[in-house]
Amino acid sequence: MITDSPVIVSTGATPNTTQVYHREFPEVRGEGTTPTAAASHLVNQLVRALDTALTTWRRETMQKAIDEVRAFSEGQG
Repeated sequence: MITDSPVIVSTGATPNTTQVYHREFPEVRGEGTTPTAAASHLVNQLVRALDTALTTWRRETMQKAIDEVRAFSEGQG
């Protein structure tokens, strides 16, 4: 299935988990028992990474990703 969503959902490390990441930051991932739980963990990871962003451009890009993951999470619930 081809999608334009910036949030990617895949299977996690175990068969009972789901992994979620944002297309712009594939190195930052969240895992959970559902896509909503995994997205919540991903938001937490991205917020932590936001603290280390050195440039305005990088902070704006990360904030946009956080907003998109939160919107994805709200749409799942």
